[in-house]
Amino acid sequence: MKYEIREFTSGDIEDVMEIWLEANCQAHSFIPSSYWEGNYEYVRQELPGAEILVYMTEHKTEGFIGIQDHYIAGLFVRAENQGRGIGTALLKQACSRYRDLSLRVYAKNVNAVRFYKKSGFAIQSSETDSETGEIEYIMRYTEHRKLEFEQISGQDGRRLGELSYLASSIVKEVFDPIIGPAQNDYMIQLFQTVPAIKEQLDNGYTYYIVKDASGDVGFLAFYPREGMLYLSKFYLTSSTRGRGYASLMFDFVREKALEMDVKSIFLNVNKNNPAVEIYRHMGFQLLREEKNDIGNGFYMDDHVLCYKI
Repeated sequence: MKYEIREFTSGDIEDVMEIWLEANCQAHSFIPSSYWEGNYEYVRQELPGAEILVYMTEHKTEGFIGIQDHYIAGLFVRAENQGRGIGTALLKQACSRYRDLSLRVYAKNVNAVRFYKKSGFAIQSSETDSETGEIEYIMRYTEHRKLEFEQISGQDGRRLGELSYLASSIVKEVFDPIIGPAQNDYMIQLFQTVPAIKEQLDNGYTYYIVKDASGDVGFLAFYPREGMLYLSKFYLTSSTRGRGYASLMFDFVREKALEMDVKSIFLNVNKNNPAVEIYRHMGFQLLREEKNDIGNGFYMDDHVLCYKI
């Protein structure tokens, strides 16, 4: 199918508004059609103020996307042509123009949520739309989203071994200067050997190896605890720090928390670990302090930090 994506002109307004109303009513059956009909004239007046790209086939408008200040105000495709790559083409064009984009999508619009996730957007937070009373996800795309997250199974002996080696080497490098080699080696034996990781998986932990184009670059682990998501492990290799990967990893964790329907994430961090400032920069706040006896004469002296979604 031959098509072109071009800038909106005033002559497109009727087709664009027809698509806007039809697509909204079709995608949002949980909202009365009268809501969209009531907003029709307002959108018609405001729409030309946005950057709009229209998808044309044989001089017929099949869809459009509107962008305002890196925010996708709407992406709409004629109902009979959905699933034919029109939305994907429009979104790719928008992403090629901007390195960072955000949008809002109703949680009940599961097809749209799935589409945006597949396109590289991640859920940042959720809010209740004051006009409709419906939950909306705020989703974000960044050009540097180049990470993959491989969930690790307790039955995959090879990857468990690779995870254990990766985790042990990163933790050795990070914590030897902070708590000393003796305590660090003891804790690695407690938490990062293959049997230890398998036991954690059996007890409800979820582990992921983080990968970029070069291979395995980090790992993370979490599990539900105290009505929140407890972030137990969150590490990157030294050669990949400073690339924005930690932010992308936390986007992933935050999305998983929302999928689990929890509104808070918490973690322990050693009081002398410089990562405390990184977590605070991400939005974590001090929940409490605790000192835990881990045996063999060793203690974990930590800040407990909490992030509210």
